[in-house]
Amino acid sequence: MTCMPIFLDDEPVQLTGTSLAELIASATQHLADDGRVVVEVMLDGSVLNAEEMGQRRDNPLEDAEVRLVSADPAALAVSTLYQVREQLPQATSLHEQAAECLQRDNPEEALKLLAEVIGVWMQTQEAVLGSAGVVGLGLDEVKVDGEPMSDYTDELIKQLHGLKDLIVAGDTVALADTLAYEWPPIVDRWDVLIGELIQTIESK
Repeated sequence: MTCMPIFLDDEPVQLTGTSLAELIASATQHLADDGRVVVEVMLDGSVLNAEEMGQRRDNPLEDAEVRLVSADPAALAVSTLYQVREQLPQATSLHEQAAECLQRDNPEEALKLLAEVIGVWMQTQEAVLGSAGVVGLGLDEVKVDGEPMSDYTDELIKQLHGLKDLIVAGDTVALADTLAYEWPPIVDRWDVLIGELIQTIESK
């Protein structure tokens, strides 16, 4: 049993362990009956991001103050999905701006916009997969127009690789056409997918 100050949702709690990994495992057991999971870790007042968690998860904590925040997995997943769904118009705008830059023979600015585009789509895919995973949904359990979610994620990866190949090849004409004509339907498909996923989680 630890003697460090530990709080779970702002309430003092006794957990077993001397490292973050052990404390989170103990907190997960503590929360199991309520169906909640740990979603945030604060160490001496600072919220740890994923990289910091990876670096510090097995280190002894000694006298550090640990604050853990929990949430209902379904509510967390739905909130995350609404946030990424709101990013889709941004992706559309970035596609259009990058295509216009290429058409105006301004590849440098287009590449900056494309970096943002790829970042938005990677975040979107991670959020969708993470949200499905946290509520125990498999990639083939959510279907839109008869197609499983795995088809959407596979298509997205293929399209992103296609963008990178065109960038490396320096084919600005094909790149502009791809952004202008191939990506709008993908945005629409993902908007429908995310909406379907939200409905599925809320109905569970």
